[in-house]
Amino acid sequence: MIYLSKTHREVTEKYIKFAYSGMPGSKILPYDKVITSKDAEEVWLFGILRGTNLVYEHCVKNKIKFYYMDRPYWGNSRQEPYFLRIVKNGHVKNHIEERPDDRFKATFPFDIKPYHKSGSKVMVCPPTSSISTFFKCEQWLSNTVQKLKENTDREIIVRDKPYNPEAYKDINGVIRTGGNSTKKPKEKVDWSEIHAVVTFNSSITIKALANGVPVFTDQNNCAYPIAEPDLTKIESPRYEDPRPLFYSLAYGQFTAKEMSDGSAKKLIDGR
Repeated sequence: MIYLSKTHREVTEKYIKFAYSGMPGSKILPYDKVITSKDAEEVWLFGILRGTNLVYEHCVKNKIKFYYMDRPYWGNSRQEPYFLRIVKNGHVKNHIEERPDDRFKATFPFDIKPYHKSGSKVMVCPPTSSISTFFKCEQWLSNTVQKLKENTDREIIVRDKPYNPEAYKDINGVIRTGGNSTKKPKEKVDWSEIHAVVTFNSSITIKALANGVPVFTDQNNCAYPIAEPDLTKIESPRYEDPRPLFYSLAYGQFTAKEMSDGSAKKLIDGR
């Protein structure tokens, strides 16, 4: 049986309904019903809040095939055409598939600039509170800054996500948000000043690579295939052509129409 987990939030429930439309015979259930079902062969979920974190963990633990949906690598998810990334059995697409450039050319919003090597600052983009809670990486920022200070004299600037409400787990292990949820203005980045971007899972790596800035991250990021994971090499980044990565990622995000007509699933499954 194919189950889709409710998001328990009105503004995101539409994404589940898009996917549901493309899979006749599937069922939409609350998260607790999904993780107690005995006949789940495939599960679809959006995000990691309000119980979907437990669905994700349940699928991993029990080796149930799952399709994880979340904000796209680029493009708009909140209005048409409603782009979402969809990852089979994972959180991000962190490998490169050999793909043509058609979907990339049709959707990529940035000009791709050559790498520059004149930046004087290292920009660090930490995980949000929700991501830190889910991946249990609450010390990522302090550990990262410490490691960078040991290996570079460049100025280190920390750029938080503009909207980052505090997250916590309730008594059932459900990740919820609350407390400080002030939305700060998005800071404009002068990419010519940036030597490298260091981040956990943020898709700012896409903007950085498009603007000629190399990135440092690990397998939790979509740019992992061309990133340098070793922070001791902060002074010697990898300068790889990002286009094959972008071509691959373009085949990892889909519109509402592609979800609703079933073509998204076919592309993901290689059919």
